[in-house]
Amino acid sequence: MADVKISETIEFLTQLHTSWDNNEQRAALRTRPRRRISYEYIGTETWQSQYLRSLVYAQQTQMFQMPLWHATDRIGQKLYQSQAMVKLNPENIWQWRGCSGCNFWVNDRYGGTYYPLVGFTASGEVGLGKQFDTDMDAGTVGVMPVAWGVLSQSDSYVNMTGSITSLNINIELMREAEAPVLPTALDQYHNETEPVLYGKNLPAEHNGYELFLKSPNWVNNMNAKFSRNANRLDNQSGSFIYDLKSSAPTETRELEYTLFSRGEINNLQRFFIRMKGRAHSFYAPTWLADIELVEPGAAAGATALITKFPFYWKYYANNNRRKKAVVFFHDGTAQIIDIAGYTTDDTGEFGKIILDKPLAYPLPTKNIEMISYLCRYRLDNDAMVTNYETVNVANTTLTLMEVNQ
Repeated sequence: MADVKISETIEFLTQLHTSWDNNEQRAALRTRPRRRISYEYIGTETWQSQYLRSLVYAQQTQMFQMPLWHATDRIGQKLYQSQAMVKLNPENIWQWRGCSGCNFWVNDRYGGTYYPLVGFTASGEVGLGKQFDTDMDAGTVGVMPVAWGVLSQSDSYVNMTGSITSLNINIELMREAEAPVLPTALDQYHNETEPVLYGKNLPAEHNGYELFLKSPNWVNNMNAKFSRNANRLDNQSGSFIYDLKSSAPTETRELEYTLFSRGEINNLQRFFIRMKGRAHSFYAPTWLADIELVEPGAAAGATALITKFPFYWKYYANNNRRKKAVVFFHDGTAQIIDIAGYTTDDTGEFGKIILDKPLAYPLPTKNIEMISYLCRYRLDNDAMVTNYETVNVANTTLTLMEVNQ
């Protein structure tokens, strides 16, 4: 059987209460996320198609064990008879969470051998509940975690011929009570090492909230939309008026990511779990050139920035948002600045951004890559879908919604 499409869904449940002025109270209703996987299979032989149709027809609400094919590893060292441990790359252990077994897979016709899991170490050792009964050469078998799950309430399949069937299997994983717990060094608060393009000198948190600096891939356009916090009072026959609830509109933007390693995939999933879907907020840049300084920039100790766009005061002066900015430099470093207010310079030709405190470092325009607003966001979806191209390459989209707290 050939897997063509693979996706993994992590889903929380958040209760939202929004006040008149758009402040939110949020409560996470799940302590840990539900996890679903979807595999597309093509039965290229008659017995394979028969098996696929029988599975979705008869399995119904029964629990069964399912290998997580997208977490497959090729064994890189020889395994010996009576051995009860296998060494994996530590970054691959993340996908084994909640799994109580693993499968050493040879091929579609022969299948593989199931082994119960005993535990993990932070350096990547996986302890097995029984010993190998034969030697296995490096590169000849693959190993993947095995989880308990149930089929979705409905599935569909396509019969291409009388012998070839294509089926998308959707499975919700059930967290096994006997599954070993991930080491603390590899849990959701751990991040794998990956290249940092922007803000490599910035801390992981700002003002007690996580600083999310994963830049989008810009393969497609970044979609964004605004909603005004006002009611239109219109009697349909005469004049209408607006009831302004607050002066701060809400921006929602979609960030598309292409992830090129297991570490990148794991880190983004870990971030989603730390945020518990929509429950927690964080700081993130808009990733847009929001502020452009007049040459030659600003000197250390400056209390204001002179900008080419003169009308910031018209749009940002009357609300508490857009009061932070992050300056990205060509060398990959960044600097966060706090904004006290907006006005124009003495000529009225340029904008003037009043800073909350004097600049600690100069901001020469020749060194600046981009200046973006640093906004308070939360995720606008309780579900994160990871679409796998290969075991090491995946695509996903996060929707960020601007909030006050």
